Amino acid sequence: MIAIVSTFKESYKDVREHLPQWIKVAFAPFVVWLIGLAFMGMSLYLSGEFNFTISEEGILQSETEGSLAGDFFTVMHYVLETLAAMVLYVNGFRYAALGEGGDKWWAFALNRRLVQMFLYYLLIVVLFIVYGGIAVGITVGTYFLVENIFFAGLLGVLFFAGLIYLATRLILTFLYVTLDQKKPLRTSWHLMKGNVLRVLGLFLLIGLVVLGVTILGSAIIGLSGWILSLVNVWFGDIIFSFFVPFGLFVWLVSGVLSIKAIALVNKQLTE
Repeated sequence: MIAIVSTFKESYKDVREHLPQWIKVAFAPFVVWLIGLAFMGMSLYLSGEFNFTISEEGILQSETEGSLAGDFFTVMHYVLETLAAMVLYVNGFRYAALGEGGDKWWAFALNRRLVQMFLYYLLIVVLFIVYGGIAVGITVGTYFLVENIFFAGLLGVLFFAGLIYLATRLILTFLYVTLDQKKPLRTSWHLMKGNVLRVLGLFLLIGLVVLGVTILGSAIIGLSGWILSLVNVWFGDIIFSFFVPFGLFVWLVSGVLSIKAIALVNKQLTE
């Protein structure tokens, strides 16, 4: 049985005590993510998203235009963002479960493990798309059949709950791919039987804590920046610039907390 509170505490303790190692684990995928973000900026620039004009009514509007290069940069953005997520999963799960990779800054291996991660990612996306198509079809069909928006809405909520259930039963899949476990999809589905609500409770707890830290940190930065801007606008701008590193810190902590928590869930279920 999964211990929700103790699992969260152990995940938090590990991330706090080994934060430098976790930063190294996430460094390579973060760099790839930044490159992908730069590609998106180039795409927006080439498509004219930053070309603003003022209409006769005095409304500020952008003049967008089709661009083959812009489309290419957009595709590259999504490719690199997906690649960054896959590498973070591989690096993070290897470190969380085996203690591997926390001693070097650059860990970015284009190997069989990463290819399998991507293939299983595509498989799960296809499963979700098929499930979503069936759910939408049944829900819309039911609405036209009975002409009752409440019943159709209730059916949609049930299908959404089913999607959450499906995703939770498969939550260990990427961990098992990273650890070279045979039949990761089937193994995750089997082990997670009867543990869905506890895992959802664990991630709800993680989400609430991260949300609380985000709100508190943002409030401190915002209030400090506003007070200092009354003294000197430059002082305020300096403080407001801390939103960027703070946001990156929250992104790192939330990601590695979830990864460590999944590794601990697997440890409890397989002991």
